[in-house]
Amino acid sequence: MNKIHIETYGCRMNICDSEIIMSLLQHSGNCFVPVPKEADIIILNSCSVREDGHNKIFERLRAFAQEIEDDKRSVIIAGCFASLIDTEVFSLYPFVKAIVNPNCYRLLPQIAEQIANGERRIRKIVIDNNEMYGDVLPLRYMEGQTTAAITVMKGCNQFCSYCIEPFTRGREHCRDVDSILHEAHDIMNNGYRELTLVGHIIDKYRWTDPKNGKTTDFAGLLACVAESCPQLRIKFLSSHPISFNDAIIRIIASHPNIMHVVHLPLQSGSDRILEMMHRGYNVDDFRKRIASIRKQIPDMSIITDVMVGFCSESDADFNATCQLIDELKFDDINIFRFSMRSHTKAAGCYTDDVTETVKLERADIIRHKKEQIRLQLYENEIENTINVIAEGIWRDGWWYGRDAKHRITTFIPNADTKVNQNVKIKIKTATADNMSGEIIE
Repeated sequence: MNKIHIETYGCRMNICDSEIIMSLLQHSGNCFVPVPKEADIIILNSCSVREDGHNKIFERLRAFAQEIEDDKRSVIIAGCFASLIDTEVFSLYPFVKAIVNPNCYRLLPQIAEQIANGERRIRKIVIDNNEMYGDVLPLRYMEGQTTAAITVMKGCNQFCSYCIEPFTRGREHCRDVDSILHEAHDIMNNGYRELTLVGHIIDKYRWTDPKNGKTTDFAGLLACVAESCPQLRIKFLSSHPISFNDAIIRIIASHPNIMHVVHLPLQSGSDRILEMMHRGYNVDDFRKRIASIRKQIPDMSIITDVMVGFCSESDADFNATCQLIDELKFDDINIFRFSMRSHTKAAGCYTDDVTETVKLERADIIRHKKEQIRLQLYENEIENTINVIAEGIWRDGWWYGRDAKHRITTFIPNADTKVNQNVKIKIKTATADNMSGEIIE
């Protein structure tokens, strides 16, 4: 029996993948340990979306080079970055025994056994297939007690010019409805209160049942999951402005257990930059999509992504982004500094000509706007009562929970407050980070 430690980097999908890895390995007789020094095998589940994800893996390898002696521990590199990493890593770091991409995880029990039997090196295994692990129930070793996630599709056909995902995750593949529902019921039966459906562009989900030819799109899947699991709050990520449509909005509006929150990345408020990014929409398209959402669901929380410092982004381009943020007042903004990735169109056609200093300055400006907008939105809730699911200890005797718009609220618990309990909180104070209040009966 191998003792295995796994480290996960990157997005929610990588966390889902790690749970699959752990399930496969546990069912083949391996066990998991919380720290690397106790492990026989260390798995680094890597991310390739940004260069810092790439760098973190090499930082860990350099650290292990100082710690691992006489081949007492072995490392497997998994995840998106595995598709890109050069086999030179085997000679630079002899304790690395295998490299596997996300389509190869069924081979991990065999690889672990080969390592245990003394094979010095396996190989780099990179496969492009439609593997969705629909028959594997995740171990949920890494999940909290409240929220669990299901990967319903993988890969991407969009080919945004800055994005490496189509090269590391492959083309779009969707999981069958029955296996999604089976896992959703397992989540519900194990006491979770919230389910996140995950896909790179989840609105493009589309699956045809080979038995009867019936096709289910994302609106249909969302309705099916919500109706099948009425005890669960349902949310999903991530959406795209050209595929998030009115049919999905209507399903959210008509199902009380679907959370009023959508992650809809903008990236830039400049039409010129959006075209260079190959996003498939312009600013006016995005503005109309936001208007449609807010018309049908006025209290919808809209979270966006903004990328600063894309190739040739001028002050005018950046100012256009700032003006759109001021106009649309997103509930939250994830801020990214452009990072050139190999294999992408940007790497072949454009120059990363915005300095890191300028990128940092622009990111700080967006961050300040985000905090101002969110503070105003949270202050508007003072003296209102909201329902949250209690998730656990925050700090200094306070607990925290999230509401149906996924906003964090802190509160002093009662003596009988329990994790996953519904509590009503009257909001008393607010900061740009969260709201705080008191439990009311």
